[in-house]
Amino acid sequence: MFNKTPAIVYKNLIRGDWSLATPAGKSGTGRGKVFGHTDSVILMYGKCIVQESARQRVVAKKCREVHAWIVGDIVDFIPCGMPGREVSYNPYRCETFHYRDNGEPVTQAEFFHFASDGTVTAYNWED
Repeated sequence: MFNKTPAIVYKNLIRGDWSLATPAGKSGTGRGKVFGHTDSVILMYGKCIVQESARQRVVAKKCREVHAWIVGDIVDFIPCGMPGREVSYNPYRCETFHYRDNGEPVTQAEFFHFASDGTVTAYNWED
C-alpha cells in the first residue's frame, strides 16, 4: 500500500525548504547524509527527536545548529479522514516538539505532513 523510504526531515533555515537525510546510528534516529531537499513531504510512523545537549548550546550561544528533526518513512499520501493538528518547535520556548493549539508535547504520530508554507501537521487516528 505504501512505498516507504526511511528518512529524517528538518527545516532548512537557509534554503527555506525541508532537508531530507538518511537515518543514522544504532537506533536509526540520528542524522546521516542529506540526500535531498523538498517543498513538501509526508512521513509515516514519525518520531520527534531533539538532541538536548545541542539544544542547550543553541539557546546559550543564540546560534543555529541542526539539533531537532522527525524520523520516519516517506510516503505518498495520508489516508482520508485522519484528524490533524499543527506541530511546532522552537528551542527557546520549549524542549520538545509540541502542538500549537495547546502546547502539549508531541513525541510521535502516525503521519507528519511537512507543507510548503513551512507548517508541520501531525495526523493520528486517536486525535
